Amino acid sequence: MATLLLTGAAGRIGTALRPRLRSAGHDLVLFDEREPDGPVGDGERLVTGSVADPDALDVALAGVDTVVHLAGIPTEDAWDDLVAANLTGTKNVLERAAAAKVTRVLLASSIHAVGRVPEPEGAAGSIPGDRLPRPDTYYGVTKAAMELLGSLFADRFDMSIVSARIGAFGERPSSRRALRMWTSADDLARLVEATVALRDPGHHVVWALSRNQESPADLGAGERIGFVPVDDATAVLDADARAALPDEDMRWLGGALADVPLGRRAP
Repeated sequence: MATLLLTGAAGRIGTALRPRLRSAGHDLVLFDEREPDGPVGDGERLVTGSVADPDALDVALAGVDTVVHLAGIPTEDAWDDLVAANLTGTKNVLERAAAAKVTRVLLASSIHAVGRVPEPEGAAGSIPGDRLPRPDTYYGVTKAAMELLGSLFADRFDMSIVSARIGAFGERPSSRRALRMWTSADDLARLVEATVALRDPGHHVVWALSRNQESPADLGAGERIGFVPVDDATAVLDADARAALPDEDMRWLGGALADVPLGRRAP
């Protein structure tokens, strides 16, 4: 089993991954500017700090095998804030991981790195996970740039780095679009496990989506590194619950965020 550093451990995704990764036998280093919900348990170590602080990152990285980098601003916001949190913060994490000889990193990219790709009609599995970026927002630009940092560090330092284009993450799909773009917590934990198992250096851009019916995502890039999602959004909700889901803009992969005003925090 591995020792994993979770940056942004107090966030929504980090909170969901913690019990799943612990149950798989991994030890966790929880890194965030605030304390996570719930007590820090056996096999967990809390380091309070920011990805802007290299010294705090060095403390957190001690004894770590794999980094799961979740910290950052998760939606559209002011340009300078996004660059500081999502881009410079990722650069800091990768620099300190390389210095600590930690060679496996999962970067939480986003569907919004390709959010202005038109969503195809009736073309399930047609968009590869490593498609060239086509961001929908300044937020999406920082996630696309995060992927470029992953490529740089994989090449320069012989690291194994996965840029995971996460979709509509949650315990249950919350819209009709999410039925196609849903990322379950269990499947994201499976992607972490696939990252832990990597041994050959390289950069991999993959869809971090579940195996949803009628999804436009081609999951092949993830399957080639051992990520085989098994959940399906339509199995989580019955037909009546699916019919009651709210509509959402289906023109772009990024949904409604693809049309929000640039540089303004999304609601």
